Amino acid sequence: MTDPSKFKVIDRRDFVTRGCGVFAVCLTAPLWTLLGGCTASGNAENAGPLKLVLAELPLNRRVRIEHDGRAVEVVRTADGVTARSLLCTHQGCNVRWIESRQIYLCPCHEGKFNAEGQPTYGPPRDPLREIDVTVTETQVIIG
Repeated sequence: MTDPSKFKVIDRRDFVTRGCGVFAVCLTAPLWTLLGGCTASGNAENAGPLKLVLAELPLNRRVRIEHDGRAVEVVRTADGVTARSLLCTHQGCNVRWIESRQIYLCPCHEGKFNAEGQPTYGPPRDPLREIDVTVTETQVIIG
């Protein structure tokens, strides 16, 4: 059996303070995990390359693709293919293209970007990130 004299006696205030600290850590741990996957530092450029069939990309249309859990937009024009991350540069939320208004809209803080990805309203100060694209005769390699 354990000798009770070996235990340190703490008063009620210490017990409540320590208990609240442990509770706070347990309560917020899942939140930090979620936020860690949704920050501006995590972006599509860090993922492995995305390979698409060139002939399957429609001309002059914005195509949204999920790659390694991140949203990427690919646009094929007569001049070539461009790609950009759809993570808002403010806090990393996914922006959406609003065709009728010709803007990207961030749902988190109502940040707006023009068709070229430049910020036009709200907290974002940096443009949407462009992603390197390599085009071969049959394939588009993004990243």
